[in-house]
Amino acid sequence: MQTARRTWLTLLAGVATAASVAAQQQQPADSPPAAALAPPADGADTPGREWRLPPVRVGGSLSYDLRASHGGHEGSSLSHLLTASLAARTYIFQPWFATVGGTLNLSSDWTRRSFDEGSTASLSESIKAREQFITGTGRLDVFAQSRFPFEAHVEHSDSRIGSGVASSLDFRTQNIGFSQRYRPLSGGFDLTGAYDHREQSGLGFNAKQDTVSGDFGTRWRANELNLGASFSRARSIGLDDDSSFASLVARHQYAPGNALSVNTTANWTRTQESLATAPSDLKVLQVSSVGLWHGEGSPLTLTGSGRYLSLREGLAGTALDSAGATLGANYELNPNLRLTGNAAVSTTRSGGSDALGFTGSVGAAYQGDTVPLAGGRYDWFANGSAGAAVNDGTRLERERQTSLNLQLGHSFARNWALGAQSTLGLNAAQTLSWNDNQSNLHADGELGLGSSRTLLNTLAGTWQTGGSDRSAYARASYSDATELGRDNRFQLFNFQLSGNFELDNRRSLGGDLTWQRTSQQIDSVSTGGDVTLPGRSSSRAASGEITYRHQRPFGIARLRFISRLKLAQDVLKQPGILLSLPDRETRLWENRLDYSIGRIETQLVLRVAEVDGRRRESLMFRVQRSFGD
Repeated sequence: MQTARRTWLTLLAGVATAASVAAQQQQPADSPPAAALAPPADGADTPGREWRLPPVRVGGSLSYDLRASHGGHEGSSLSHLLTASLAARTYIFQPWFATVGGTLNLSSDWTRRSFDEGSTASLSESIKAREQFITGTGRLDVFAQSRFPFEAHVEHSDSRIGSGVASSLDFRTQNIGFSQRYRPLSGGFDLTGAYDHREQSGLGFNAKQDTVSGDFGTRWRANELNLGASFSRARSIGLDDDSSFASLVARHQYAPGNALSVNTTANWTRTQESLATAPSDLKVLQVSSVGLWHGEGSPLTLTGSGRYLSLREGLAGTALDSAGATLGANYELNPNLRLTGNAAVSTTRSGGSDALGFTGSVGAAYQGDTVPLAGGRYDWFANGSAGAAVNDGTRLERERQTSLNLQLGHSFARNWALGAQSTLGLNAAQTLSWNDNQSNLHADGELGLGSSRTLLNTLAGTWQTGGSDRSAYARASYSDATELGRDNRFQLFNFQLSGNFELDNRRSLGGDLTWQRTSQQIDSVSTGGDVTLPGRSSSRAASGEITYRHQRPFGIARLRFISRLKLAQDVLKQPGILLSLPDRETRLWENRLDYSIGRIETQLVLRVAEVDGRRRESLMFRVQRSFGD
C-alpha cells in the first residue's frame, strides 16, 4: 500500500507541476518571472543565461454517463459513471534530447440493481455497488529521433469494487519497464533490448512477472536475418507456483532476384512449470523452410518446403521427432491447359516406434475459350487428378490409398441494360464430379472411401441500379447438389436486397434484407445402435435492417439523429424438433441523438430489443467536456 501511495503522490506531483507551469505561461507579459524575483545563488551561471521550465501541453476530458436498463424478469439497473482524464507532455532541455509524458484517469461508478417478482435472484431484491478505477501512465523518451533511442515507462491502476452483499475488492496492477535501441551510422544492423516488470495484487493474491527480451536484425546482399530472444518468469507470492518461458527465434530470407525466394524460420522454446500438482519441463524445437521459384517468362513454377519438429519433456522422459518435405510443380502448357504435380514425405519417431508416410498426385486442368452465345458468354472447363498415399510404421500395418477425381462443368452469363443506370444479370452453371477413393485396409463407405458422383446446379439473377442520390441492389440465387445413385441432396435458396436513398441534402434512408433457406437429405443417420433414421433437416434465416439518418433536425446545427430498426429470425427444423438459435437478438429499435457545440459533446441512445422472446430496454445519456491541446 505504501508503494502505491508513493506512486500516486509522484503522479499527482507531476500533474501539479504541469498546472503551475501552465499558470506561469498565462501570467501577464509585464509580470516578471518567478525566477527573476529570487536573488542569484552563489556560483550562478554567467550573466545572459536564463533557466526556464519548458512549455507543458496539457489536455483531457470530463464526462458523465447515465445508463438505465430493464429486462423483464432479469430486473432493472441504474448506474452513474464519472470519468476524468488528464494528459501532459513536455520535454527536457530540448525536444530532441528527451520528452516526458503522462496520463491520469479516474472513474467512479454507482450502480443499483433491482429484481422483479419472479426473478431467480436469491441474494437480495436490490443490490448497490460502487466501483472506482484509477489508472496512470508515465513515459520518458531520450534521443527519440537518434540511432540509439531510450524509452522508459510506468503504468499503474487501482480498482475497487464495493457492494452491499460482499466485502470490498481491491485489485491493483503495475508495470515498469524500459527499452534501448541502437543502430550504427552505417545502418548495417539494428539492436534492441527491453525489460518489463508486471505485478498484480488483490484480495489474497500477489503475482509478479519479469520479462527480458532482445532483437537483432541485419541485411547484406540478398540476405535478411532477424534474431530474437526472450525470457519470462512468473510467480505467485505465497503459493507454490513458479513458471518460466524462454524463447529463441531466427528468421532468414534469401532473395537473389525476382525468380527465387527462400524463407527459413527456426524456433526453440522451453517451458518450465513448478506446480505442486503437475510440474513439467517441455522443450520444443521447430525448423521450417519454404522456397518459390518462377523464372520471368517461364511456364514452370516450383515450390518446396521442409520442416523438422522435436519435443522433449524432461520430467516424464517422453520425446517426439518429426520431419517432412514437400515439392510441387505447376506448368502452363498453353493459355488453356495447366499441369500440376505434388509430392510429400514425412517421418515420425516417438516412444521407440517409427512411422513413414508418402503422398503424391498429378493433375491437369483445361479452361476452354469463351464462346459468344445468345448475347452472353459461354465457358466450359475440365480437370482431373490422380493421387496415391502410403503409410507404414513399426507398429502400423502398411496402408495404401488411391484417389481419382474428375470434374466437367460449363456456365452461361448474360447482362441486360434496363436503363441508363440499371442492369440485370443472369448466371447459370452446372458441374459434374466423380470421385473414387480406395484403401487396402478399409472397405467402401468407411472414412469417406468409395466412389461417388455429384451433380451441382446453380442459378443466380442480379439487379442493380445507381444514381447521384440512390443505389439499389438485389440478388436471388439457387444451388442444388445431388449425389447420383444415392438419396443425398442439399439445396440452398438465398435472396438479398439492399439500397440507400438520399431524401434530401440532410436526410437519407438505407436498408438491407436477407432471406435464406436450406434443405438437406441424406440416406440415413445412425443412432449409435442398429436403428437408423432418415436424415432430413431444413433451416430458414431472415434478417433485415432499416436506418434513417437526419443531419440538423429542427434546423439545429451540429445535431445528428439516427434511427435503426433490425429484425432477425433463425429456425432449424428436424423430424419432431423445432429449434431456434439461443441468445438471439431478434428485434431491435435503436434511436441515437448526437449534439456537439465547441468542446462539449452529448449523446442520447434509446434501445428497445427482444432477446429469446424477452423484452429489454436501455437508455444511455452522456455528456463530455474536453480541454487543453
